[in-house]
Amino acid sequence: MEAIILALAIGLGIAFFATQNTQGVSLFLLNYSWKHIPLYFVIVGSLLLGLILAWILSIIQALSSFFTLHKKDEKIKEANKTIAELTKRVHALELENGNHNSMDRKDAEDDKTL
Repeated sequence: MEAIILALAIGLGIAFFATQNTQGVSLFLLNYSWKHIPLYFVIVGSLLLGLILAWILSIIQALSSFFTLHKKDEKIKEANKTIAELTKRVHALELENGNHNSMDRKDAEDDKTL
């Protein structure tokens, strides 16, 4: 509902602006010229062109951010895999170390009994 009211207010503002700026102007671009264009067309057209260009640049920036974050997510996944593999390896080494320690104790007890 608020969006409709805002759009209506902006539309009324543009309509009021257009009724106040109806004098014709000439517009030149390179070898082309347009004569007797209402001033409000030039102003509103410039505003819309600026908004569209800003929107396009915003989309480009958002896509760039998306790809950067995606790349970093991939690096985080790879790091997590490496961490999991190293954790498994540490656990296996701890078990192996525990087996060696128990064998050393057993050998020490066998030496005492002899």
